[in-house]
Amino acid sequence: MATLEICNFLIFFMFFLFHPHSASTTCGGSTCPDGGPLVRFPFQLTNHQAKINCGYPGYDLSCNNRSQTTLTLPSFGDFTVQTINYMIQVVSISDPDNCLPKRFLHHETSLVENSPFFHFTFSSLVNYTFLNCSSSEVRSLPSGIISCLSTEYYKVIALRTSWLLPANPIPLPLCSVISTTLAPSLFDWDNHDIELTWKVPDCRSCEAGGQVCELKKGKRLQIRCYVGVSSDPSKAKKHGIMMGVVIPVLLLSIWLGLHCCGRMMEVSGRHNRPIVELATVTNRLPPAITTGLDSPTIEAYPKTQLSERLELPKPNDNTCPICLCEYQSMETLRTIPDCDHYFHANCIEEWLKLNATCPLCRNPQERQ
Repeated sequence: MATLEICNFLIFFMFFLFHPHSASTTCGGSTCPDGGPLVRFPFQLTNHQAKINCGYPGYDLSCNNRSQTTLTLPSFGDFTVQTINYMIQVVSISDPDNCLPKRFLHHETSLVENSPFFHFTFSSLVNYTFLNCSSSEVRSLPSGIISCLSTEYYKVIALRTSWLLPANPIPLPLCSVISTTLAPSLFDWDNHDIELTWKVPDCRSCEAGGQVCELKKGKRLQIRCYVGVSSDPSKAKKHGIMMGVVIPVLLLSIWLGLHCCGRMMEVSGRHNRPIVELATVTNRLPPAITTGLDSPTIEAYPKTQLSERLELPKPNDNTCPICLCEYQSMETLRTIPDCDHYFHANCIEEWLKLNATCPLCRNPQERQ
């Protein structure tokens, strides 16, 4: 009996350890092959993370042919992601060719239009006009020369369009208008990067509590907090090394336990051999020992199929005590009549086949 109980314990331990719902449901973090910022929710690194739907809609990143982390903004193309600050929800991006103002040329819309981002400056958007001026003309104009677009013979300048109205005349005999675009009023045109922020989803409370966000299962665009991957890549690396050591040791321990279990059952079988031989001589077989309930008894326990509204028999009991997973709509539950405890139908059926007691209150169950 002791041998059987040890084996049952090992079987159930492996069931809970490797049950698909008992493992972490998080997507974790990822980086491009040559490094870069850690990418995790709400962002998702396309084709580099193990699961789909790891990110929030509209927050897809990718790795370009130079292994740089890339953010694609509608109508403006690809930008290199320099840093991601999940605590204050700010992403810093730059132009891959180190000429960010060039990306605004010939665009009359805002950089972040049709995207989930906002300009981090939080200043109002104003119209800027790009001017191509001769070098001698620049001395009579306000500062604002864009060095990456200028040469020795001409200078490109970005001025607020309002400054060019007749009420504020500026002599422009040697300047020509290139284009007009929308940009933050405090934008630095000679800077190499720009900071954007996002408001939805709002994970700042999770981050402040040392947790991270993920999408709720079965809930469209709803988020939850959980203790997940660290925002520090070095910590994530240490965690990966630790798991690489712990998991093999754990698997080896399970293998040794199962091996010992098999050896004990073999020895037990040898000790019982004379009884088996005696039963064979007398043409009688010993009755089978069953510790759980038979199938008719289990099938007699009432079943309940949850509706799409997830109306549970007890609203506060929303987790199966056996597999520790939350109940989902359209799943089937089975209730033990004597104590009124309910579980996933598959979970309690497997339990009752081996144990004639309720997993929660341990009340014994009788066969019908």
